[in-house]
Amino acid sequence: MYADQLTDSMTFAIEETNRRREKQIAYNVEHGIDPQPLRKRIADITEVLAREEADTAKLLAGRTGQDGSRRKSPTPNLRREGVGAQGAAQLEALIVDLNEQMLQAAGELKFELAARLRDELSDLKKELRQMESVGHVR
Repeated sequence: MYADQLTDSMTFAIEETNRRREKQIAYNVEHGIDPQPLRKRIADITEVLAREEADTAKLLAGRTGQDGSRRKSPTPNLRREGVGAQGAAQLEALIVDLNEQMLQAAGELKFELAARLRDELSDLKKELRQMESVGHVR
């Protein structure tokens, strides 16, 4: 914290933080826990996203209606109500849109958003593959 004066609420917050830290350290010592920071290279994350992109390209290869003329939404559309009723063409368009949003988020180093989009994209592709398996998609 940075301040010219230490207020009562700041003092309380600092004391509470220290109390919780001491309690956590005691718990860790008692249970033999040596906390380690999460170390994940950005390359690991981008490799996963690249595999997802390749999977999307493979799934949609040879399909019609992917002219890229759709208007892109400024924020991710993570709501999927009624996707099954919209049909395969809309599902494919949504997959393409989410894939583009995922890549854009990763390019802007917004990896948490990219991961959420990747998970949603994976669910949608699973749904499309299920539609294919029962003959609803060519």
